[in-house]
Amino acid sequence: MLGCPESPVQIPLALYTSHRLREKGFSVTLTANPAAIRLIQVADPEGIYTGELKDLESCLEGLSEGDYEFLVGFVPNDAAAAYLITFAGILNTRTLAVVFERDAGVLEELVDEIMDGSDAEVIAARAHHNPAPLRVRIDRFMEEL
Repeated sequence: MLGCPESPVQIPLALYTSHRLREKGFSVTLTANPAAIRLIQVADPEGIYTGELKDLESCLEGLSEGDYEFLVGFVPNDAAAAYLITFAGILNTRTLAVVFERDAGVLEELVDEIMDGSDAEVIAARAHHNPAPLRVRIDRFMEEL
């Protein structure tokens, strides 16, 4: 699940995470708003690193417990946090929140919101242009998955 595509780190990290999950045998579905989906399609036109792409609202409307065995949500803002909490609540499955923001105070608020509203595991870093700190944390998480 992708948040608003304003931060440059989100799309490459989403592609990277999708690739890592596919290496582990997961079938990946990416859900996002139309702008983020278009960015994913441009970055991966043949779908080599991604799987199925779904509009966020359409995916949410038909979502049921058990539809997916694992949820990863990219959380750059309050709206994405709310979507992640909603998806996690419906799916009732293991969830990873990848939280990123430039401002340390806002980052802390987003992490608190996720932790208060869900049982998600959280990876968080101050990030906007540089995906390396989050990539390293994602790699560590994937090793344990």
